[in-house]
Amino acid sequence: MPILDYTNRKPWEERNKLPKPSNDGLKELFADVDMVIIKDGGVYEDKAMYNNVLLTINQADKVRMFHQLMEINEKKTGFYCMCLGTYAIELYSHNNLKATIGFHHGVSIRYYKWNGDAELAKIDNLLTFLAEQGFTAPLAERIEAKRNMEPDRVAERKWLEVAPKCFRKYREQINGLDEDYYPSLISDLNLEIPDKRKQIIALLQTFGKTDNFWTAYPSYEELPKKILCTFEIKDIIETYILSDRNYKTRKGLGRLLCSFEFKKNRKKHLKYITQEVIADLEKCFTWLGDKAGINEISKLKNDKNNS
Repeated sequence: MPILDYTNRKPWEERNKLPKPSNDGLKELFADVDMVIIKDGGVYEDKAMYNNVLLTINQADKVRMFHQLMEINEKKTGFYCMCLGTYAIELYSHNNLKATIGFHHGVSIRYYKWNGDAELAKIDNLLTFLAEQGFTAPLAERIEAKRNMEPDRVAERKWLEVAPKCFRKYREQINGLDEDYYPSLISDLNLEIPDKRKQIIALLQTFGKTDNFWTAYPSYEELPKKILCTFEIKDIIETYILSDRNYKTRKGLGRLLCSFEFKKNRKKHLKYITQEVIADLEKCFTWLGDKAGINEISKLKNDKNNS
């Protein structure tokens, strides 16, 4: 077997020529299908990676039901799961393999002739149906995932309470991979907080609201950093100095100045980052007892001293 890209993702230029996932496209795949076989493991190109059969559906009414429950949420397509899938769904017509669909974590599907993945619209009903046929693992995994997600939901709600109010409007898009919403969010943010200094402080405090400053944090926490990076660093530092310099703001500023992406070009910005600002950040992360943060601010301090 060749060395695999874990996403099996084609270059954007090629993907852009492919059709979007759609229910009409799914209907074409299911035309004349009289048997569905689900196998363990994912899909590479158009082939199941393993031959371990977990479920066979060959009754006409149940094949139709399976197709109906595979409905795509057409508003959430085009993203790419970072793996080759959990299961392979093979569609047969008169004993001939017609198509193979990747089934990802019980929530989305991938077909190699589409430009990306597609979220399923009837996830819980689909997994219940599969469990009724004797294939219980996806439903059990879904139940366990929901149980484990509750602390994450609480953390997200607390984060949104700190964030600019307009972030709540785009919660689903922020958690997705489609960034078409971004210009609208920026427009709403400018209406909500027209003063750029106040906007910077709000974004710093939002970026500072986290349980994990450096690794294993949820993707939505990247948004305030992305917006902050559209400002000049000298303006961010000046805004901080003119603020009340509270610890909520310090946490966000320290996280920004020590983020992996910012450190790549930090040297050219050191002239704006004063010793006074570094001392504030040092006090903040020492007070937090965040060892990684203390280490990061120490590196920033050394960079400044050696500049």
